Amino acid sequence: MTNDVAAPGQDSLIRGYRPEALPLRLLRRELRDLQTHFPAIRAAKFDFYNMATRRLGLFADAEIRLLSRLAPVGLALDVGGNWGQSVVALQRYARPQRIVTVEPIPFLAERLRRKYPPGGSVEVLEMGLGLDRGQQLIHVPRYRGYVYDGIASLDREAAAAWLDPRRMARFSPAHLTIDTHEVKVERLDALGIAPDVIKIDVQGFEGQVIAGGIRTIAAHKPVVIVERPSEAVVAALARLGLAAHGWNGRKLVAGDLTRNNAIFLGPQHKALLG
Repeated sequence: MTNDVAAPGQDSLIRGYRPEALPLRLLRRELRDLQTHFPAIRAAKFDFYNMATRRLGLFADAEIRLLSRLAPVGLALDVGGNWGQSVVALQRYARPQRIVTVEPIPFLAERLRRKYPPGGSVEVLEMGLGLDRGQQLIHVPRYRGYVYDGIASLDREAAAAWLDPRRMARFSPAHLTIDTHEVKVERLDALGIAPDVIKIDVQGFEGQVIAGGIRTIAAHKPVVIVERPSEAVVAALARLGLAAHGWNGRKLVAGDLTRNNAIFLGPQHKALLG
């Protein structure tokens, strides 16, 4: 088996533009500008989202909802913990005995640790996962004090380029700054875990996560959920026996990569295909 999975790089910026009707696109531009005048709204927004997911099952990705067909699972790995939205969704639908959530941005990792202190069923690792262990810089855009942690990247140019006049009304480069943090990077294989489910959302660096976890994925054949996977990611997981599927609202369709997420399944995951 090889681990020659290249990071998608700049194509992640192109894939970031969702096809939308013009009125919706214009509305999003206006809302992005408006929210930057109220930076504290970001934490409140995710608190509301997570509460609605926990209590009502709202806002969870369809692919995570499908995991209820396999529940309960042993271990779920959440790569890109962010504000904890995937942890909450996994708890509701996959009902894992244990979750390991990986988040490299310091203030988000600290927030997750406050929510999930040591000794519980959720373990928070403040690090990134990649091909090589070491230290790397992660870049987080900030506009008028509003932190866009969801588009943080190891690629500074990618982090800086996402916000532009196409995505934000009245955009001005003068209001854009980039916060840079030095973070620990580890290989997935070095974690010594046996995941049943892996969710990966790392802004175009999914290939490096997988390349650093070849042995783990090959040994345990987890269900893998990836946001907008590149062709290299699809090919790498196929070599490991996991085929890409898309959920069309009624059923899983093999090879469908037109959805926001792809779910990768092996023959042992027949329950998901029922």
